[in-house]
Amino acid sequence: MTGATAATSPVRPAGATTRGVILAALMAVLARPAWWILALAGFLVRGGIVPFLVAIVSLPSPLALSNVLAPVITPLYFGRLEPGTAVLIGGMVVAAIVWLVGGSWVAAATEVVLVRDARSVALDEGLPVAATPPAARRLIPRAAAAHLVSVFPLALAVGFGSIAILDATYRELVNPSDAGSIVVRVLAGAIGPVGIIIVAWLLGEIVGGAAARRVVLLDERVLAAVGRAAAGLVRRPAGSFLAPLATTLILAVDVLAVLLVVGIVWSDVRDRLLHPLDDPVATGLGLATFAGGWCLALAVTGLIGAWRSAAMTFETDRQAAAEAAAQATAVPPEAD
Repeated sequence: MTGATAATSPVRPAGATTRGVILAALMAVLARPAWWILALAGFLVRGGIVPFLVAIVSLPSPLALSNVLAPVITPLYFGRLEPGTAVLIGGMVVAAIVWLVGGSWVAAATEVVLVRDARSVALDEGLPVAATPPAARRLIPRAAAAHLVSVFPLALAVGFGSIAILDATYRELVNPSDAGSIVVRVLAGAIGPVGIIIVAWLLGEIVGGAAARRVVLLDERVLAAVGRAAAGLVRRPAGSFLAPLATTLILAVDVLAVLLVVGIVWSDVRDRLLHPLDDPVATGLGLATFAGGWCLALAVTGLIGAWRSAAMTFETDRQAAAEAAAQATAVPPEAD
């Protein structure tokens, strides 16, 4: 009876393709707001908090940045490392490691919960899934390790690319090319390394997400999961890229759009807060609009992040089920 029901389920034919998986994931996520919160938490602790802060934090002027950064960057540019600069760099490295390890663990914890819940939904809806492995141990640290191993090429890209970015920053501080934003000018001056870093980050996110799901869903070892996830991009580029890339691009467009609106509203509110008693009604309405826009930005980001997570989970399960079925049909039955 169960097999007949699953075979006639209207969801199963759609879930047999990558596009169907993406649509099924969206339908599942829309009905489960709790997933939005988990996905948002994982997104923020892994660095997503940065664009939200950039939207409301005004960068200093190029002259102010030059006064602050020149004593640090100039000696480094000429190959000298001052003791104070060494302490500053060491503190930044320690803080980055703490954030990387701690954020990775928290993000992995939310990801494990989302992957398990998505697997349960896939089973209920009759989507193709691989055989459930025995209960695994240390899933959270293993999922976090899969992500960290996957971003190793990104670390190399950042290490080599930072030389060109530092050089462009020094040039813009000493001899600005125009009066525009220094961030835009530095990015334009180091467009090649920045592009390589973005590509490495995107590939690391896709491989790390797929590897973490292979750890949770198939109980694979970390290095084996990363290797098979990376090989999947070569052997099945359409299926491996489509779900994570499409949802990642939608997430990026969403974050840029909503944060642009939030930044515009915050700029008006910030000016009114300098003299709040001049027009208290307008100030209150501005604050309410800013708070609503901020909450909407967080909610939509969590929704799309959860959609991305569920789509990758459904696709990983679909591919694993297809591989298992292919292996079963390739092996001839044993003689009695």
